[in-house]
Amino acid sequence: MIFDLKNEGDVDLANRAIQGKTVGLTSGSYDLFHHLHLVYLKRCRRHCDILVVGVDSDDLVRSRKGPNRPLVPEHQRVSIVSDLSCVGAAFILGSVKDFEQAVNLLSPAMIFKNDEFKKEEVLGREKAKVIIIPDIVQYSSTSQIIEEILKRRTS
Repeated sequence: MIFDLKNEGDVDLANRAIQGKTVGLTSGSYDLFHHLHLVYLKRCRRHCDILVVGVDSDDLVRSRKGPNRPLVPEHQRVSIVSDLSCVGAAFILGSVKDFEQAVNLLSPAMIFKNDEFKKEEVLGREKAKVIIIPDIVQYSSTSQIIEEILKRRTS
């Protein structure tokens, strides 16, 4: 299910779908979706009954990763993520503050983050348990994959 965090009716529908379940919440860019994205989401899902995922908007990805990103538009990325069997619902995350709004509206029991957030303040941490899902370091991130492709094209 894809829902709009800014639409009250959509949020009500999402809340009815998650009612009575242990909800986990995470977010990410998921640009050029790859195997480790799937592994991360599956590892999150093991801790909860239903996993809700915020997919970073195109503007948010650009602000974090540069003007040439994302490679895949937000509506496609959120569709891919929402169709995964380990994901119960997904929405487009327009800003960092939207994550805190999602915590307030959906009342998750857990917030999942990767190793990058070990030392960072996690929005919503006062309302849900923060669980750090350790990164798997032997594989590449989307950014590393893109850098490798670009390197090979110019060689």
